[in-house]
Amino acid sequence: MSVDPGKEVARGSSRFLGHGMSLAVSVAIFGWLGSEVGEWLGSESLLTLIGMLLGGVAGFYNLYVQSVLRPRQDQYCEENDKD
Repeated sequence: MSVDPGKEVARGSSRFLGHGMSLAVSVAIFGWLGSEVGEWLGSESLLTLIGMLLGGVAGFYNLYVQSVLRPRQDQYCEENDKD
């Protein structure tokens, strides 16, 4: 049974599209929360910027976990299951 190369490309690219969307949504949500809290406290622009930076950090952390740590953990589990 042969695998369609177009489907493999779509499957691989959808994973990375999901990472990008996760990062963008994280920045947007944290930016919005910073804006709302900043409006309430009277320093909207500063807290919006801080919220966006926190969102970026959270998004990159999620990207790191999904791209680096989880594959390492899966590989470690596979190696230990062989024994």
